[in-house]
Amino acid sequence: MFWVDLESHTCTTYATREYTARLGNVPSNYDRRLEACMTKPVQIHGIEHTPKWCKDHGSNNVIGHWEIEQQQPDCASYWNWYKDLGCVSPGSGQRRIEHYLENLPPGGDWKEFCATTPASFLGMHFTGAQSCFERRGGVYGHWVFDDENCK
Repeated sequence: MFWVDLESHTCTTYATREYTARLGNVPSNYDRRLEACMTKPVQIHGIEHTPKWCKDHGSNNVIGHWEIEQQQPDCASYWNWYKDLGCVSPGSGQRRIEHYLENLPPGGDWKEFCATTPASFLGMHFTGAQSCFERRGGVYGHWVFDDENCK
C-alpha cells in the first residue's frame, strides 16, 4: 500500500495547512483499511507524517488527512502593529492592547487565525488574541493584562 494523489488544501489555522491523499494498492477484500491508513506515513516537505484522521469511502478509496505545521509560510499570519488602549477602567489594575492581523490567508477563518497567531509585546508572549473582532474589513485582536500603572 502507498499514497497517491497527495494534494495541499486551505490553511486551517496559524502556519498550518491541510493535505489529503488516497491510499493506493489496497486489496479489495482487506478489512483493516482505516488501520492501514492511520499507520502509513507520507512524506511532505521531506518529513514523514502519519495522518491525523482517515475516511473510508470503500474499496480503493481510503483518504488520509494531515494538518502540517512545518514550512507553511503562506499560512503564517502576523500582528503588524499594536495600539495601547489604556487602562480598562480607572483603578482596574488592567491595561488593554489592540493588534491588527496581517496576512490572513484567502479562505482562512479570521476567528481561528486571530486566536492562534502568536503575539509578543511589552516583554510578554501570547499564543493568540484573548478576543477577536472585525472592523472596516480588518481583523483585530485584544489582550487585557495586569498593569500596576492602572491601579
